[in-house]
Amino acid sequence: MIIYVLWIVHCGIFMSQSQEKETYPRPSWVKDSVTTEEELCPDCFKVVGVKSRYQLVCFLGTQKDGATVTALTQKLGLKQPTVTHHLNTLKSVDAVTVTEQGRERIYKLNRAAHCFEECQIPY
Repeated sequence: MIIYVLWIVHCGIFMSQSQEKETYPRPSWVKDSVTTEEELCPDCFKVVGVKSRYQLVCFLGTQKDGATVTALTQKLGLKQPTVTHHLNTLKSVDAVTVTEQGRERIYKLNRAAHCFEECQIPY
């Protein structure tokens, strides 16, 4: 029984040490009071959970008049279906707005969205 408990303790220490090596530094927008993943906003994870999606947010943050899917694919070097998927995900959490101009859709960053206002994700 003692050996089993020691083995569990040893494995627990080993796992926590390996997890520390694999984790990234705390982003500046995550408040110090947040201590577990469960306390973080799930909508905000959708915004920053994929590197290319966050790059899309940062690029839209620099575009005053917004951008089309074509412009975004050219700028970010992503394929059109990938950009469209990311935009739909961002739209589902109200991080982008879309306006139609003829056959084109112009996507703009919704700076008043919860993720940017309350959770303060930088863009």
